[in-house]
Parts: sequence; structure tokens; C-alpha cells
Amino acid sequence: MNNEYQPRQSRATTHFKFYSEKYLWGSTRSELEADERAVWVDFLCLASLNYGDVESYSRDQLAQQLLIERELLDRSIDKFIKFEKVERKYLKREKKEIFSIVKWDHYQADYLKKRERKSSIYREEKRIEKSGEFDAEDQPTLKERRGDDITLQNTISEEIIDNDSEYSSPLAPGCINPLSIPIKPYPEEENDITEKILSMLRELDNYPFIEQVDHDFIEDMMVKYPGIDHLAELEKKIAWWERNPAAVRNNPRKQIAKWFQKEYDFQYGGNDE
Repeated sequence: MNNEYQPRQSRATTHFKFYSEKYLWGSTRSELEADERAVWVDFLCLASLNYGDVESYSRDQLAQQLLIERELLDRSIDKFIKFEKVERKYLKREKKEIFSIVKWDHYQADYLKKRERKSSIYREEKRIEKSGEFDAEDQPTLKERRGDDITLQNTISEEIIDNDSEYSSPLAPGCINPLSIPIKPYPEEENDITEKILSMLRELDNYPFIEQVDHDFIEDMMVKYPGIDHLAELEKKIAWWERNPAAVRNNPRKQIAKWFQKEYDFQYGGNDE
């Protein structure tokens, strides 16, 4: 069987995409003769009935099924293999040939691929829940599972700097540590970064995006963790999610906050308490 993506099929979904432009002007036209191209289309039709594979117990029988000569079938198969359109396997025990269409997923309807991805994510989530790879505190709330997230409460308290306080500094006693003062970007720059981040979250698959909630959340993160490149850090987090797609549903805002906090602590030495 084909090791690539195999969407669940039924009699109602035994069809495939046919790219007319590639067929007319692509490499297939120069690689195959006219009669061989007809056999290629027949192979695609047969493969759509069996998850991208064409099975044959007898080439004579297959030739009769396609109403062609055995010589044409052999010649076509040799070229399919030569030009890497199919991969051939032979099962000795069953005395059966299997011709797997290369990149069969390219011929599949988009809705079938989306359905399979959702099923894969669901299976991965169940596997993670069973193995306990994520901490219980990182599990999504009931409202998040339904797609309704609670509005984040502003837990950031304003830091009041006492001018009479003494800060330990290698420069001179009584000097204010410059790292203790949040570096805030210009309003125009801040708004631009916020919009870029919101756009990234809006397009992220399975992220429970809520415009006002995420807008407030990102602004809070920029105030709480100043001086770091929030945009670059979020790109790193999204890249991590792409490698771990099931994790994006496990309280993603909390994950982003922890990600920013680790980078902030790494750059500024964490909390000296």
C-alpha cells in the first residue's frame, strides 16, 4: 500500500483531480506516447478505487480489463516506472503486483485532505492525553474547547519607580538600573507589530482567535515583557506548533505567555526576588 497520505474513501469519493494544463503541456506528453497516456489515465482511475494503488494478479487479466494489448500494458508500465510515475512492489506470497501512484495526495480533493488532517490532529490529541505529555495546568478550559475563551483579566500592575530608592549598580550608588525601566516602542511601531501578530494568529490553524481578546492579550504581553522581539518569538512558537500541531489547542495563549517570559528572563536575568 502507498505510504503517503491515504484519505478515507467510499464509493461516493472515488474520484481524483485532473490537471489539464499539466497534462497538455507538462512532461507526461513528452514522456509517453498517445496510447500510453490513455493507459496512464486508466491507471489513475483504477488507483482512485484503491487508495492510490493498482493491484494486479495477472497482467493478462489487467490488459483484458482495460481492453488493451498486453504489449501496450507492459510498455506503459515500464515507462511509468522509468519516469517515476508509479512505484512497483511484488508480493511473493500472494503473487501480486502493486503499482502505487507517486504523490497520490496531489490528486486528492482539498476537502478530503482537510478531513484527514483534522482526523490526524484528533488522533494526536488523544495520544497526548493518554501519554500525559502536557501538564494538567496547560490543558484547555471547557470554554476554550467550545471555542469561547474568557476575556483575559489585566493582571499587570503598574510599577511605581521611587526616585529616592537606591538601586545597586556598578556605575554609582543611587543610580536607577536602566533594565528596570520598560522600553516601550513608539505607538506607531507598537500598533504595527500588534497587527502583524494578530494577522499571524488569525491565519493559524486551530487557534481560537477572538479579535478583541487577542488584541488585549498581545498588548499586555508587550507591556509585561518589553525589550524582546515579540514578532520573531511568535514566529518561533508557530514553527514549533507546526511540528506539534496538536499542542496548539492546549491553552495557546498561556503557551505564548510562557514563551515570551522565557525569552525575557533569558535576556534580562529573570526576577531578582
